[in-house]
Amino acid sequence: MENDILLLQKTDLFNNLAAEQIRTLLHICRKVEFPEDEIIMKEGDMGDSLYIILDGSVEVIKSLVISSLGEENDRESVKNKVFTKIDEKSHAVFGEIALLEQCKRTATIRANTHCILYEIKKDDFLRLVETNSALGCRILLNLAKIVSARLRKADEDTIKLTTVLSIVLRESGS
Repeated sequence: MENDILLLQKTDLFNNLAAEQIRTLLHICRKVEFPEDEIIMKEGDMGDSLYIILDGSVEVIKSLVISSLGEENDRESVKNKVFTKIDEKSHAVFGEIALLEQCKRTATIRANTHCILYEIKKDDFLRLVETNSALGCRILLNLAKIVSARLRKADEDTIKLTTVLSIVLRESGS
């Protein structure tokens, strides 16, 4: 348990929390394991939990809709693209949006290796927030920072892609 506390203190979600506060959080964490190549969450499914990587590596996969231009009926096909790989060294969490709202998963997460994760269910988290508002507030602030950082990165990526697309379209029109 002490090793898990040290590891969790390094995650952005539990940044600046004391060991005793993390010990409290461990009461709502459940250790889960996934074998290599198993789908942990699927894009489009409803989410109700967040995961913290304790050991192993996962890949984040998004579905891309690609129109088959020039073909009969302009059929669309779905291609999967691995966007990134994350592991325990990055002290990563994923599925964080599920703690904030009931919504569909925005990506598929597949175990790249055998994985050991902590799972926090939304209902358990909300009960913790209600019973220990000071701890809940700290975690929510950390969660807001994580979501904000990911939104900023998505904005930067959108600008880069828009710039590249503009250049390609300008050159193809010449």
